[in-house]
Amino acid sequence: MKISEVGDALWAGVKGWLSGPDRQAVARAAKERAAAVLPPGERVVASHPVEAGERLPEPPRRFRQQAFSAQRTAGDRLVDGMGRAEEGLHRLNPVNAVVDGWGDRRDTPQLSGGWESLAGQLAAVLRPRCSFRYVAVLLVTEHHLHVVRVRLAGNRREPMAGAEAVEYAWRVERRQVAWVRNRTDVRHGTHEVGFVDGSWVTFAFTVGGYGPVVETFPRRLRYTDPLS
Repeated sequence: MKISEVGDALWAGVKGWLSGPDRQAVARAAKERAAAVLPPGERVVASHPVEAGERLPEPPRRFRQQAFSAQRTAGDRLVDGMGRAEEGLHRLNPVNAVVDGWGDRRDTPQLSGGWESLAGQLAAVLRPRCSFRYVAVLLVTEHHLHVVRVRLAGNRREPMAGAEAVEYAWRVERRQVAWVRNRTDVRHGTHEVGFVDGSWVTFAFTVGGYGPVVETFPRRLRYTDPLS
């Protein structure tokens, strides 16, 4: 091998180390793995990785799912059990229960409708308790919206290496979805999604190419359009 070829190979390796994994390649692999665990009869119309809105508050513990619970260690489960016991004792105090109940219904700039609403359910799904790296994928089928989590490998250079876990997390009927609003004025990829119960929540597409998913929503708004 010529010296110049060795230099080119070394430079390619350095650039790959600096830039990290190909995010689009990771997204494609995550979408494929997510689609494989959908319920029978569901045909994917469009899909894309998503994450919670940048300033979406953390859900109260009882509304947060434990992601990839089957892969947790005994120590993880012990800590989780202690947390549940502490929360139970906290809510035995009637004053705490009233305050917490008010907080469950409180609107924020990123969520309207409370944690028990359809938007709140989606928000909680996008903010689970989790000690693993993962990609959340929003899949649109002919009749539903689904969220599936795809666990990433510990190797950050090759995040999709190996057969990592895939976890089905949530779904809602498409007829329950009212609109989506583009909020790229806040951050590229950021959107708000509204439901027929009047609730809405902020989320973000993590990489480009999300147009096909947005086009599946029944009503598409710009950031300057009112929520009415």
